[in-house]
Amino acid sequence: MTRNTENRHAGSVPATADGTAATAAGRTFGTSMNMYLLKKRQKLQFLASVFMVSTLLFVSCSGGTAPFQRARIMEGAPNFRDLGAYPSENGKHTVSRKIFRSQMLAQLSDSDMAKMKEWGVRTVIDFRGDAEVSEKPSRLPEGVKMIRLPVDLGRNDTLQLMQQLMSGSLDSARCVAFMQEANRRFVTEFIPQYRAFFDILLQAESYPAVFHCTEGKDRTGFAAAMLLSALGVDWDTVMADYLLTNQCLKPPAPAPQLPEQAISALRQMRGVQPSYLNAAKEEIIKRYGSIDNYLYQALNVGEAEKDRLKQYLLE
Repeated sequence: MTRNTENRHAGSVPATADGTAATAAGRTFGTSMNMYLLKKRQKLQFLASVFMVSTLLFVSCSGGTAPFQRARIMEGAPNFRDLGAYPSENGKHTVSRKIFRSQMLAQLSDSDMAKMKEWGVRTVIDFRGDAEVSEKPSRLPEGVKMIRLPVDLGRNDTLQLMQQLMSGSLDSARCVAFMQEANRRFVTEFIPQYRAFFDILLQAESYPAVFHCTEGKDRTGFAAAMLLSALGVDWDTVMADYLLTNQCLKPPAPAPQLPEQAISALRQMRGVQPSYLNAAKEEIIKRYGSIDNYLYQALNVGEAEKDRLKQYLLE
């Protein structure tokens, strides 16, 4: 038995007096095994994140009450989502049917309008720029207060990006870099808008409230991440909520006239990925040291303001 085992390990690597070849073989085996374990761990982490995101579509509220549907609740806005039932600190959860994130509200059906009335929505915060609002004005029930906080990255930049996309000169890597830079700019260039966003949510009469942009994924995604962080929701859950957009938005329509490179880039723009939101987080850490510091120093959300938000939005 011992002889057979030695032959298997030796294989085609001749033994030497100083054992050099055997040592080299051991290093190669160890490196290969480490790579295998790393890839397996990454795969498991990916599958876990996919499972977490998928389960967020239908969740149970605290206290053992019946499950409610978080997403896919609006016919005319597939990325309209309830931010309720997320676990926070001290065993509490975010309140359902009180704060919503969404894409544009220009195509709400009569049934969607009825739901907003049923939930008693009082305030809608719109992060879109002037041209976006002009092209696709919101359709809202009578009496809902509309507040515009334009987070406009620049129409020229967007048009240039789309021109590159249509010509096939834009690849996925450049598209990812563009989205990451956009998230960094949320942190640095739009402090007044996001500060005003929190000012609105610090008023009890604002609720129930909806905040949105065009697709409900980037400007809205950053706002949701900061709000959930202020409420004591952990970053893994914040990221899972962010990635839920990929489950809600429809994939790009087939475009056989576009080169494959352009189609791949379009997919990157249409959805979200962790590196987009993490780019914002990294910018915050670089400039402020922590998200808590950013909330306090840039957005005027200190401990007293957090406590008030938790009073409104946790149960």
